[in-house]
Amino acid sequence: MRASLPRLVRILKRSAIALPEHGHPPLRIYEELQKDSRKEPTLLEILSKEKEAAKSNYPPNIRIQPLALKKTFAGVKRDLVPQLKAILRER
Repeated sequence: MRASLPRLVRILKRSAIALPEHGHPPLRIYEELQKDSRKEPTLLEILSKEKEAAKSNYPPNIRIQPLALKKTFAGVKRDLVPQLKAILRER
């Protein structure tokens, strides 16, 4: 398991931080993480990369199905949605 961001944060006492003369804390005590490092890949992304790398050696019992969101079927009639979802499923 990977450590989450709250797990990596330490709480310091006020006496541990050197304050300037006027008593206000410095503007930035920490360095902000880049957006790339904040977002971790999803399990689907990891599995799809492994499947692409392994090609024919990938186990056939592990199926990766695309996410079918409501936005995907926004303009489709309600009675056709289950049929389209069935088509998207990997067999």
